[in-house]
Amino acid sequence: MAKIIRKIKSFFPFALLFIFAFLLYSFRLNLSSVHLNQDELQFSLNGYSVSKSLKDEYGHFLPFYFWHLNAFWATPIITYLEAAFLLFFPLSEITTRLPSVLVGSVTILLISLLTQKIFQNKKYSLIVGMLAILSPVIFIHSRLLLDNLYIVPFVLLWLIFLDNYFKKGRNIYLFLSGLFLGIGIHSYHAAKIYMPLYFLISAIFVYEKSNGIWKKLAILFMGFIIPIIVFIPWLKKYPDTLTNQINYVSSIDSSIDSKKTIDAILNAKRIRTIASSYLSYFSPNILFVSGDRSLVHSTGNIGAFPFFYIFLFVFGLLEIIFKTKDKISRILLLCFLTYPLAPSLINDQGRLSRALVVIPFVILISVYGVRYLYQSKEKRFRFLLWGIIIYSIFQFFFFLKYYFNDYRKISYSLFNMNIGGGYEAVLNSTKNRKVSNIYIDKDIPYTEKYWKYYQIKNNIYLDSNNVKFIDLREESLLNFPNNSVVLIYARKIRERKDWLGKFEKIEVLREPDGVESFYLYFRDK
Repeated sequence: MAKIIRKIKSFFPFALLFIFAFLLYSFRLNLSSVHLNQDELQFSLNGYSVSKSLKDEYGHFLPFYFWHLNAFWATPIITYLEAAFLLFFPLSEITTRLPSVLVGSVTILLISLLTQKIFQNKKYSLIVGMLAILSPVIFIHSRLLLDNLYIVPFVLLWLIFLDNYFKKGRNIYLFLSGLFLGIGIHSYHAAKIYMPLYFLISAIFVYEKSNGIWKKLAILFMGFIIPIIVFIPWLKKYPDTLTNQINYVSSIDSSIDSKKTIDAILNAKRIRTIASSYLSYFSPNILFVSGDRSLVHSTGNIGAFPFFYIFLFVFGLLEIIFKTKDKISRILLLCFLTYPLAPSLINDQGRLSRALVVIPFVILISVYGVRYLYQSKEKRFRFLLWGIIIYSIFQFFFFLKYYFNDYRKISYSLFNMNIGGGYEAVLNSTKNRKVSNIYIDKDIPYTEKYWKYYQIKNNIYLDSNNVKFIDLREESLLNFPNNSVVLIYARKIRERKDWLGKFEKIEVLREPDGVESFYLYFRDK
């Protein structure tokens, strides 16, 4: 009993970190990011459908992968986690994004636990846990229902069990490290590149370990291959699960085409392009200054990590290269050197969001820098450490201020503008007025999916025969009957008219910067 109590007490600080991260990452979750984008929309609709019927939105029973926006098959973990939340919570912008809050908080917890296992020092673990919480890249992706971050906990679990194996030599840890790599393949599309690579890295370092090597490699391989074997029946039925991915990435890099031969794709010019893209990801700018080039994944004015984190990282690199001999540090270094593989292979420069596997490697390498500064006999180095921590806290507060204010004003167009507000205005109008017909501008992106989402959220279901998605360039409002409402893009109305024929403007939908995005018109007679 005393041993159990000691374990609970030792875990308590880590539990507090997790709770703090969860509360921080879920703070004002419906406010920023400003609107739901189309990917979040599809993940949530599939998750809702599974939670109600065990089928996705397209009628597949408990699918292995999910058909996404009529474009490609999406990885399943994010959707099933969303479905689990929606078993207990109603659909809303907040509950839609809560699964990612959980993933981000678990990431913080696992980083702290792995730090404790590697360094056997709770001070380092808590310091690094706090610094991880203050990392903008984790904060932002914990507030989006996108699967970019979902690969990270599986990478951390792989490292935790691999480190356990190196220290204790038990084969069960080797099996579990391979198993989490295999499961992680289904967490994010780029994982199909990273997880086999990490399996090979594991095999190399396990091979160094001891006698009975083939048995150990077989155990590692068994754990890794099981989640892939169970995928095969689905793949036989839906072989386009993988080929659709090639079509998707070809929309980013036109040189990638499933019909082209390897020789045609891997020509000298393309290899140079890949190399250039690969090296660009080691620029301090993307990691510590400006972050991802997409305003969906970054505010554009702060790096993925706090700026002065760069000093911890550099000290950590030097410590690993010149002093440290343990296997796990060499694995961290090797994995960091390979982190740009996925985005550089499709020549997608500046898209750190496609390579969030970098998160644990940057943070854990930086722990070696924390240890060096903390143990230094020179006071200036210890002052530097505390200065970095204090600066990171202040920088994070300034980041939060920008994130909840100006960032909303510059990013709303990438989140498809205030479609949700427009649809909720339409739905609310049916409560206050006699509405027989609803006309919605078909140029609104993913219009029918947004309409379905906001009907579910507001628990208002209208007869589909009375809802029409129209091209307002081909239709005249003069032909619409009495008791009709029309939702239209504001930009399509050259003048801010309060009346269009017999239709009266009854509501204006605005963006955070005051720009008018949608108008709602109503005709009663």
